[in-house]
Amino acid sequence: MAIVKMSSFSLFAFDSKRENLLHELQKFKYVHFQDLDEDKSLIDEGLQSVEVPESLVEIEEEIIKVKYSIDLLSKYYVRDSGIKALMKGKESFSFDELENKASKIDYHGVYNKLKELDTNKEALNQEVIKLNTLADELSHWIKLDTPIKDLSLFEHSQIFLGIIPKKLKQKVQSELTDTELTYFEIISEDKDNLYVMVLTYKSEEEAVKDILRNNSFSTIKLIGEDTPENEIALINARIKELEDRISEYEKEILALADNLPDFEIVFDYLMNKKLRIVSSQKFLRTERVNIIRGYIPTDMVSEFTEIVKRALDNIYYLEIKDAGKDDPNVPILLKNSKFAQSFESLTNMYALPKYNEIDPTPFLAPFYLIFFGMMLADIAYGLALLIGTTVALKLFNLSDNQKNFMRFFNYLSYPTIVWGLIYGSFLGGIIPMPALIDPATEYFNILIISIIFGIFHLYFGLGLKAYLSIKEGKYLDALYDVGFWYMALTGGIGFLLPMFITIPDTIKNISLVVMIIGMMGIVATGGRESKTIAGKAVGGLYSLYGISSYVGDFVSYSRLMALGLSGGFIGGAINMIAEMLFDSGIIGIIAGAVVFIGGQFFNIFLSALGAYVHSIRLIFVEFFGKFYEGGGKPFNLFRSEAKYINLK
Repeated sequence: MAIVKMSSFSLFAFDSKRENLLHELQKFKYVHFQDLDEDKSLIDEGLQSVEVPESLVEIEEEIIKVKYSIDLLSKYYVRDSGIKALMKGKESFSFDELENKASKIDYHGVYNKLKELDTNKEALNQEVIKLNTLADELSHWIKLDTPIKDLSLFEHSQIFLGIIPKKLKQKVQSELTDTELTYFEIISEDKDNLYVMVLTYKSEEEAVKDILRNNSFSTIKLIGEDTPENEIALINARIKELEDRISEYEKEILALADNLPDFEIVFDYLMNKKLRIVSSQKFLRTERVNIIRGYIPTDMVSEFTEIVKRALDNIYYLEIKDAGKDDPNVPILLKNSKFAQSFESLTNMYALPKYNEIDPTPFLAPFYLIFFGMMLADIAYGLALLIGTTVALKLFNLSDNQKNFMRFFNYLSYPTIVWGLIYGSFLGGIIPMPALIDPATEYFNILIISIIFGIFHLYFGLGLKAYLSIKEGKYLDALYDVGFWYMALTGGIGFLLPMFITIPDTIKNISLVVMIIGMMGIVATGGRESKTIAGKAVGGLYSLYGISSYVGDFVSYSRLMALGLSGGFIGGAINMIAEMLFDSGIIGIIAGAVVFIGGQFFNIFLSALGAYVHSIRLIFVEFFGKFYEGGGKPFNLFRSEAKYINLK
């Protein structure tokens, strides 16, 4: 349960063998390449970057085609849903199985047919959109019973069709009344505009134009020959014809929908093929030789060496050595038990450890379990998590990440049940149960327990810091940075304890002495990195000032009590409301059932979310802040993460 030990390698291989080498290494998977373009010393020696092969462009074009087909067919392919889909899950392949399967799929013919059908369908869709727009424009003029082509045949008159803002209706009517040979008619109107026709003798044309212009008139040119009503009928008939043709195209696409799984397999295969080509950009080269550097797990050196030997026909130069302990470029790969592995997502969320640190995952996991359970603390909620996650793990075909997620909450269900038993809580008290600690009356005891957990948690974090210092041979640092703090904090707690409980004066006096010694040690050594006496003094005092942050840390653990109580009280309140509704007849019973079920679901979601977030907060801020820095680079497996399949 630790950070996987790494070895660095330098490999010289002929450029002609690169493709075969990368192919074999991708099967191996556990290789992390360094980007040598970032090494200026190598560039200065005359080495050049590996040119991007033309095949990369071809692969990207194929990926675009395949993704286009997937997106199109996904609209027509009927997938299993619900429980059946979860049980079926994604199809699993080894890397060799994926290659063999993909190589037998001839997708080009299907793609070409899909492209043709979809292009034709979209062309018809665009025509339908244009026709609908035209029909919408003509709909405002449906009362106009004159053929559109006849509107431009007047010899001595001029006709104007257009839009006028509704608010100018009275004004334009009044101004047109002053003319003698002009006819004005409102054909239709909507929320904001009037659709009007103005017919005028040509002698008044200019005057009418001025009136219309001054009243924000917008000219409309109708398209068609027959009356608007007849034109709309023709348009609708044409739309129906086009929609029938579109439907035929969709049926043809639907007939090809069963090819979707094949396209998904090809997509994941092509993404891995692309990764092989792109990875070569991290190498440098001479005229014929590629220089490759990277990292592999130390326990896989023999397997890696054998793969390189086979792929390069035993013509190569390979140098492998243990990665430097303080090398910041060493990628991090974690290896934990199945239990601790479920909590790796929390470590990754914060930061991977550096190569010279320790993996904090096994140490945070037990505390996270306790904190989460104490904050959710309900037997029924814990049973719901336990049953749900157990069923999912037993019956569903899940990916590795999904399995870890389910195991994570499966493990969390147990402390939730245990703390529910301690508090005597079952769905917020719907079923009376004996309690070891009654949250309603013994909340102060729960607060004390929370603070005790916090003290132990922080002491454990400091202990890990001491362990790391001792491991590096820095024994005095362990004393200065941890030992004195243990003394100051423990002495302070012992000195203040008589304020809450009765203890012998001897313990109080000893605690005072221990606290003073610890504080003096902190002041004396806290600024030891400074080169001046004044700097050492100021640094020491500032370090001692940090004791105030510990007070805040201790208080922070009161959230263990607060969230645990709040979830129980909310659940109890939901039960009270439901009980009152149950006494109100049949409607009340129905409403009460809705309130009870909906309220409890809401409470478990809210309480679980709060427990999840605040447990993380206690780990990240209070615990990690005492010993853990992080900042490691992840080990990038030489595989593209599969999107549509499970790649073993």
